[in-house]
Amino acid sequence: MTQPTISSDGNSLSRSWTLASIGRGLLKRSWVGALIAAILLWLLAGLVTGTLSISFLLANATIAGFLALAGTAQMAVIASGPGNFDLSLPYVVTFGAYVMSAGLVGHDNIPASVALTLLVGIAAGVVNAALIVRLRIPAIVATLATGYILYSFIVAIQSGGFSRVGGLFEAALRLRFFGFSGVLAVAALTLVGVGFLLSRTVFGVQLHALGQNGEAARLAGVRRGWLLLGAFVLSGVLAAWLGVLLAVYQGGVSADLGRSYLLGSVAAVVIGGTRTTGGVTSVIGTAMGALVLTLAQSDLILLQFSIGAQYIIQGSIVLATVCFMAVRSRDRM
Repeated sequence: MTQPTISSDGNSLSRSWTLASIGRGLLKRSWVGALIAAILLWLLAGLVTGTLSISFLLANATIAGFLALAGTAQMAVIASGPGNFDLSLPYVVTFGAYVMSAGLVGHDNIPASVALTLLVGIAAGVVNAALIVRLRIPAIVATLATGYILYSFIVAIQSGGFSRVGGLFEAALRLRFFGFSGVLAVAALTLVGVGFLLSRTVFGVQLHALGQNGEAARLAGVRRGWLLLGAFVLSGVLAAWLGVLLAVYQGGVSADLGRSYLLGSVAAVVIGGTRTTGGVTSVIGTAMGALVLTLAQSDLILLQFSIGAQYIIQGSIVLATVCFMAVRSRDRM
């Protein structure tokens, strides 16, 4: 008896249906737009230079790794609810870099210097959370005040003796393997760890719940104060860790080291598809947003745009993304 020959067609239809489902699932991801934009910007750079260079992409990815860390720090705070931003972030980055370079526990004692720098980030996060939770000061005001206090310390100590942090740590960060830098690998591992924390732990689940609906989260037993403390401490630790990496990788520090990471961190979060109203996070999206900003700046430099024009275009990109997300959210209601 002849068996019906439908298995191959059925398998083909099944595979087609699976691929279509995967495609639709990817299109729903908040970071897909940023990924497409990054690819287009890379292709534009290749069109301008005449060469589609992988090394150009990896060099921009290394720079974007620093911005992605700042963006992820900002994202953790933004996720906690509407109006929550960490304006102290650039000052924690700079102060952390100074602490790392000061050699307060010995210039050769790298682990202790890193630990001390991270303690600075923890302290900044605790102070921010205390001002917001205990004194009920708005997050923007509280973190701005903390940032100015840190900046005062930076101004007071910047004339002190600071040395380059070398040794195996610097060599590891500068190591390149098939174009991939050590510092990019460290940044990627850090982002993976934060992604796990925000998506696979009780802290992450409750933080998202708080950002989506604070009152409902409170009725469910979520403790807002402790979650805000965790969010701001996480932001402070990531900012301090960024200061460590910058101090070692760049081989020096300056008073304006973290300045570009304030607006840049927020822009990376927005371009990556994270809502500024809280409750949603995407580490991958923030990393893609950072890469888009970095590639956009590189392309504008290749096209010989002035600094002013670069700021205008980058600001327009962020504004257009915010408007698009607002329209998209309204259409879903």
